[in-house]
Amino acid sequence: MKFKTEKLVPSKAEGLKLKTKAENSKILRIIDVNVNRAVEGLRVVEDIARFVLDDKKYTVQLKEFRSKIRRAIKNLLKDRRSSTDVGRKSYTKKESKRSSIQDIFAANAKRAQEALRVLEEFSKLIDPRLGKTFKDIRFKIYDLEKKVYFDLVRRLKLDFDLYVVTDPMNDHLKVVRGVIAGGGKVVQLRDKKASKSKLLKLAKQIRKLTAKADVIFIMNDYFDIANKVGADGIHLGQEDLKTMSLKQVRRKLGDDKVIGVSTHSFTEAVKAEQQGADYVSLGPIFSTPSKPHMKPLGLNLLRKVAKRVKIPIVAIGGINQSNILRVKKAGVQRAAVIRSVVASKKIKKAVRQLRKVFQQS
Repeated sequence: MKFKTEKLVPSKAEGLKLKTKAENSKILRIIDVNVNRAVEGLRVVEDIARFVLDDKKYTVQLKEFRSKIRRAIKNLLKDRRSSTDVGRKSYTKKESKRSSIQDIFAANAKRAQEALRVLEEFSKLIDPRLGKTFKDIRFKIYDLEKKVYFDLVRRLKLDFDLYVVTDPMNDHLKVVRGVIAGGGKVVQLRDKKASKSKLLKLAKQIRKLTAKADVIFIMNDYFDIANKVGADGIHLGQEDLKTMSLKQVRRKLGDDKVIGVSTHSFTEAVKAEQQGADYVSLGPIFSTPSKPHMKPLGLNLLRKVAKRVKIPIVAIGGINQSNILRVKKAGVQRAAVIRSVVASKKIKKAVRQLRKVFQQS
């Protein structure tokens, strides 16, 4: 998103045609304070894009917005009187409360948009071209806000260390309850043998449990079941992608839902990221009874993928207490397990111990 850099602002003598010097000063103060609001709000949003999403494209676009606003009024910033501003000490209860990063993002995006609306109106008293400039920026921020917000929602759902996948070797609901009790943050319902009607029933029950505990619920394979129960996302295998693209799945699921993809090679992991996956699972890293026909990929490939792929990577396959820390040392912050939790007689304890080991530096 590139902007023209021509001079947009005439001198005060050319543009500002009010009756008195006092009126001129008041208008310039309004413009000044709203430039500050817009730039400050955008800076907060920019830092979220940069440090939470780690997204270079959004970061550059937001930086350019701030720069364009400053360029548009660079000849007018001489009427700043912050020490005597009557609004200097106002601080509402709403301003003092933020419950999440999403709240911070939404509040500051709105702050920037409202300030730009004020700038659009008052700058018309100086030069009509300025009004159009600020209007264009405001609408571009509306568009960018939606994209960044949903990326942020999905990324925050991926803020976990241990990812537990259920299996019919143990009761699915028992496993989910144990994961929640053990402090786990995400579970996936996976049962290749169950009918869709049984999976739908299980998914409804799991959604209730996870929603109450604020745990992320991922549905394996079936986006229709994920939609019906309000799951947080879906996990797809390579075979699923032969019948439906990730773009098609996104349209059916919605922008706020997480889409994960199973990958078994460097090429598949890179391709999944390019096609729009929110995370990839990579495996099997170690030997596992769940994939007896597949040769372990090993930690070297895991390291290689971690250096190339920027979206979250979830290592999977044969991971247990004895090797989970090796995954982290390979540069991957998330690990998925099946047997080491599902086959345990004490699921709660197994989850806690795995997380404790994995959280070691």
